Amino acid sequence: MPSAESDPDVQPSSSALRPVQRTAAYGVVSDGSGGVLLLRVPGGRDPEGRWSLPGGVVRHGEHPRDRVQAGLLEQTGLRAASITPRDATADVVEMPEQGVSVHTLRLLFDVTLYGQPAGIGGPGRSAVVDGSGVLAQQLELDRVDRLPGEDPVVAPALDGSPVAVVVPPDPERPVAQFVGRFMAPHELAGLPLSAFLHSALLADASAEVVPPNIAVGGVELLDPAIDPTLLAGLGVVAETAAGAAEVPVFVQRPAAYAVLVDENAPGGARMLLSKLASSESTWTLPGGGIDHGEHPRLALQREIYEEAGLPYTAGPLIDISSRHFVGRAPHGRLEDFHALRLIYAGSVPVDQEPEVIEVDGSTDEVAWIPVADFDRVGAVPTAHEALAAWRAYRDDAESQAVGEN
Repeated sequence: MPSAESDPDVQPSSSALRPVQRTAAYGVVSDGSGGVLLLRVPGGRDPEGRWSLPGGVVRHGEHPRDRVQAGLLEQTGLRAASITPRDATADVVEMPEQGVSVHTLRLLFDVTLYGQPAGIGGPGRSAVVDGSGVLAQQLELDRVDRLPGEDPVVAPALDGSPVAVVVPPDPERPVAQFVGRFMAPHELAGLPLSAFLHSALLADASAEVVPPNIAVGGVELLDPAIDPTLLAGLGVVAETAAGAAEVPVFVQRPAAYAVLVDENAPGGARMLLSKLASSESTWTLPGGGIDHGEHPRLALQREIYEEAGLPYTAGPLIDISSRHFVGRAPHGRLEDFHALRLIYAGSVPVDQEPEVIEVDGSTDEVAWIPVADFDRVGAVPTAHEALAAWRAYRDDAESQAVGEN
């Protein structure tokens, strides 16, 4: 199955380029003292010697959380105890020579580990041999940027602590694949980081969300990389020959939705829901698909205005869900469909009457629905699940506020 796919219905940012959308998921692993685990891949796979987070491209049908868990284990030998949504961002690389525009949605998760990490250096401590049963070679300080079988690339020595050789626990692969280290906040600014990490780890969290940067160049700008031989086929939908069995089209479609709750309504808590135009009574969360070149939060602002006519004040990412099925799209095409749903908190004015702005869209009605009436009106399971995630987020935030006082 493909690891990245575009939605053929999404228009490219440039009419001359074919749109390709893909999703990548990463784990933010802290050592408890402010250090963040970064990995540098072998020079042959990234000539720039960039540092990034454990994780990778989400495969078709895979939950992003599972990609983080698998990537962490494969790349470092570490096991995750918990994986919770942190944030999402996006970027676009336009490659005129290949005729494609690649939009990468990047999902970040906070990760806690089972026990204390071993074999990975960090501020104030040296790397040690881990317990995987494979001997990790202790690199001399003057060879800190080189692994066995890897061409030299430039990497700073930082505070002089050895950088650990991280060996995946696979006896068939005794040569280290990644260099890993816990980096202190003050060290991050001096590292050659993957571009998205500058906004994910260094930018002010309160800064205004802006559209994704669009870089123009070749495959060397892609992170993670895509085999150039695969680019020609991405985003191309093959026509089914007459008389041949119909083959479903692979579509991975990320979307953003909001949980908008009015807890102080006179009749009890209520939530803003929109009714699907294609149904008699199917109420769901306001939101929708992330278009090519859109940041997920900006997509959500657009969707809420189209569906409810209300300005949306963005809140944190509180949940990510994944659904995989084969079925017919509204226009009749058979699709192997992978839905990725980003669930955000946030708010809209509760003293303004919502109204559908978009004409001939997917929503024909919007209303504040009492939470107690969800089952009666036909609220979809996603609405119930999102409300539960919002309540858990609210309760956790209240507990933290009490603990700080």
